[in-house]
Amino acid sequence: MIGISPIGGGKEREALETLRKNAKSVVATVKKFEEMIIALFSERDMKKAHALGRQVTELETKADKGRRKFTSDLGKGAFLPTFRGDLARLAEQLDNVADTAEGVTRAILLREKLLDALSKAEKKQKKAKAIRESMVKMAKLATQTTEALRGAIDLSVTNIDATETKLNEVEKLEHESDLLEQSLLGELYEYEKVLDPVSIFQLSFLIRGIGDISDRAEDVGDVLSIISYTFRA
Repeated sequence: MIGISPIGGGKEREALETLRKNAKSVVATVKKFEEMIIALFSERDMKKAHALGRQVTELETKADKGRRKFTSDLGKGAFLPTFRGDLARLAEQLDNVADTAEGVTRAILLREKLLDALSKAEKKQKKAKAIRESMVKMAKLATQTTEALRGAIDLSVTNIDATETKLNEVEKLEHESDLLEQSLLGELYEYEKVLDPVSIFQLSFLIRGIGDISDRAEDVGDVLSIISYTFRA
């Protein structure tokens, strides 16, 4: 088995371990985001959602610190310049996943009236509850995509071949999220009779935001795939 870990000594391995820990922090951020979405759109508990939202911010801050530590560790190891640049870009893209989750969290929690608008819409048209249900599904897919990405990063340290298999899973989950996003956006305008234009616009923005988390995870996978190909060469 070929991995990227045996390229050097202790400093290199320490840097890669920092990257793995950072991937774990990013997964924790996205998972907490999913919990916030469930609290808001399934449980309709705004107080709980705000508490979880604060935790999302705390976890994103932890992930950001991990990214900075990894960047610092890169300079201490005997990485080839090109490889160091690829790894730095990987860490930056990984940080974007947590940043996106935190940004969407803030956007959602600023729109408390949106939950009331959805409740009123569902009283007029029961099937409108599909909006809330689909947003929860998209948040779950965001977690699953990020977890698969973390698995790919872990595997890349020791087994490049297995990494590609895991990256295929990342791509598949992101595609599933994309299909759900497009379907939900298409259906959203069917509810114009029970939702005001401002609510539809806000929902459209938030739906795209949730989908962006999986998109950013796939972006990381693309960088990792390039690193894998480079390392084989």
